[in-house]
Amino acid sequence: MTLVVDRLTPAIGAEIRGLSTNKSSSFAFGSELSEQLYQALLDNHVVVFRDLELAPLALARFGEMFGALGARHHRYTTHAECDDVVVLEWGGERKPDAAEWHADMTYRSTPPFASVLQAIVVPPTGGDTLWASMFAVHDALDAGLRRDLESLDAVHDMGAFRTPAYEEGGNEGMAEAFAQAGTAAHPIIAHHPVHGRPYLNVSESFTRFIIGMSAPESGRLLTHLFDLINRPDFHVRVRWQPNTIAVWDNRGSQHYAVADYLPHRRVMHRVAVAADSRAA
Repeated sequence: MTLVVDRLTPAIGAEIRGLSTNKSSSFAFGSELSEQLYQALLDNHVVVFRDLELAPLALARFGEMFGALGARHHRYTTHAECDDVVVLEWGGERKPDAAEWHADMTYRSTPPFASVLQAIVVPPTGGDTLWASMFAVHDALDAGLRRDLESLDAVHDMGAFRTPAYEEGGNEGMAEAFAQAGTAAHPIIAHHPVHGRPYLNVSESFTRFIIGMSAPESGRLLTHLFDLINRPDFHVRVRWQPNTIAVWDNRGSQHYAVADYLPHRRVMHRVAVAADSRAA
């Protein structure tokens, strides 16, 4: 099978053509093809496949090609056919909750390595997803600021997921959700575990406080960094079609699901890859 990798922007993203399969739950790749796809992911940070129809079990097997699955979200429900597949369904009165820049589950001490997202039902228009390269954002930082950030850690927590927890259970419900989700401090400048490239590791969704700073100092610096992430120079935008699949490396990229399609319905299946089987 010959793959064609088309780069989508200079900073991030590629569309891969030449991969075909069927809906079978026995879906599997040979080792050579798996290595090609893994390398394309490392090189491009997010890779997109079109017309790749996979049943839930097959989608999970596809994710396992990159590493062990796990790191399920504390809030979302899973598919009846496969516990490894989370169902993300929005529409009507159900407002989407991912219209913020974020890397997945960084409020955990060990966030997932990668995510696999498949479009099942898409709205007539809208509902795109954007990804941003945190490597490119890091490289765009002033050199002096970059040096200062290298010695700092920031606290991540579950962010806006406080709201449903509080609405359903008040203070006790919120405390329970925090216990389930966790909270963690991570370096503001992290390094990719495979190739070592540095990237900015804060997000407007989940980063709350820079350790060692006062609240005003922390807020001002984080706001500056969040504004930089918003620059389109670092982005790629993907328009979904049924059976489009995107895989992204959670280490060095962030994403933003545009919530512009209500009251129409959007249904996605997602698999979280907990660990990179190829990383040391």
